[in-house]
Amino acid sequence: MKVRSQRVSVRNVADLARAGFEIARQPVTKVDFEVHHALARHGYLRDLVSADTDGAVFLETLCSATNGAGVVIGTRTRKPLDGTEAVEHSDGRQPAERPEENAGGWVFHQTTSPNPTFIYESAQTFEGLIAVDPGAREVCEWHGLAVRDLVREIADAAAGLIDAPLLSLQCPAQLPTIVKTRNHDLRTRKEVAPPCASLAVRFAIALRDVSAAARFELADRFRELCEKHGFSFWLADTRPGHRQGNWFEVYHADGEFSPLYKGDLRSRQRIGTCLPVTFVGPARIGSTHAIVSFLQRYPQVGVVGCAGTTLSDVAFVHLQLSVQGVAADRLNRILTKLLGESSTPARPQKLLRELFKRLGLPPDPEEAGGSFADPTADYQTFAGPALPYRPYQMPESMAVWVSWEIARQHRGLAAPLECLYRALAQVASAGDSATVEYLICRATEQSVVRGKAKLAVPKSVLKQFASGGVELPASKLCASLEEAWKAQVDRSGVDGVSELTVAWRESWLGHWTYS
Repeated sequence: MKVRSQRVSVRNVADLARAGFEIARQPVTKVDFEVHHALARHGYLRDLVSADTDGAVFLETLCSATNGAGVVIGTRTRKPLDGTEAVEHSDGRQPAERPEENAGGWVFHQTTSPNPTFIYESAQTFEGLIAVDPGAREVCEWHGLAVRDLVREIADAAAGLIDAPLLSLQCPAQLPTIVKTRNHDLRTRKEVAPPCASLAVRFAIALRDVSAAARFELADRFRELCEKHGFSFWLADTRPGHRQGNWFEVYHADGEFSPLYKGDLRSRQRIGTCLPVTFVGPARIGSTHAIVSFLQRYPQVGVVGCAGTTLSDVAFVHLQLSVQGVAADRLNRILTKLLGESSTPARPQKLLRELFKRLGLPPDPEEAGGSFADPTADYQTFAGPALPYRPYQMPESMAVWVSWEIARQHRGLAAPLECLYRALAQVASAGDSATVEYLICRATEQSVVRGKAKLAVPKSVLKQFASGGVELPASKLCASLEEAWKAQVDRSGVDGVSELTVAWRESWLGHWTYS
């Protein structure tokens, strides 16, 4: 225990020094951001970033869509002289943000403080992928409970087991490439693209302790969890020659699920409503764990989708909640009234507790224990609108991964994305039908913004590339799309766009891409 305390003390000093350097290098005191909750539809992100307004230009961006609902998060940092600083509430009772209705969704504009000591990029990470029910074609109530509990276990392992930051969280996620051989003969090896997305949780944890013992401790915990509940488990393959997107199977489930999720018939029913909720605050260890642990106290509330990361040293935890027996229209009536009251708090547990109380959802009794500091006590909560559940049509779509690099400029994400959509329309006649299911953009210290995205493209476009030969139609599509994308960028006259890559396998993208 003494050795651990000394290590924590040294680490705190190092974090303080890093924070001082960051603040001296670029004295950013606030991060402006936007959160968009809307129906998932073709072209929403394209229209948003292409709008002729300064407010739509994001420095860093996170986009995710599933179950018929989508979220777009964008940040902009500013120095103390740029604009007026937001007034802080000395008593910590910041009221909840009232949404602005826009194109069938809600938009939230706010400001928060970053945490420059948070290490959201690490040379050593522990990245895993856990499949809950890969064969599911629609999301049921029990899926939401399983994903909620799984996210809580992942966050607990990061915060409680190794005291490390949870860098990213994503559900649904694409499973590893399917490899087939005949009688284990490598000469007959064939790779098949997996479904565009499956009911699985992908996550990454920063390793402060890079020892093999720490990796084994984490791996053993997740393997035992998957064996108990009947989940499949993969680890990112870190062997030489393997890049992000290569996976090593640790445990293969036989299809039998834990009795914990074989409850009454109601739990087997399809969900009816999705409630998008985004939690925002200074990035710190344990915030995701605190949020999901609170949700576990409500047996009727599940998590049917998530996207979590840090942008500009600010944590964004986006969850899609399912509430058993509550229709979207009733939920929106209660939520709209709640957010319209000036006394409604923005803090996660306070706002959700009041919302669930008005919905008539009683919590389980709180377990007795010592009082611990809530790492989300200064976080803001952006909830709604509730949307009807819409199953995703994964069997009819294939994943196309893209990545790019662009010098920081006024147009931001609009330049590479607009050129990509033009290339899709030119090559595959799919510009209006391709959906951005996951996108992440980050700014680096070299004034460069790097991004990666996964598109869902209709499989029907492969017919025009099925001309025979050794090369797969998917590979031909990606090669043609990459060439057309580069040509569109050249014709656009936008400077600073480079490193454009397109592939149907994530591991074929540029080596610097983010998860």
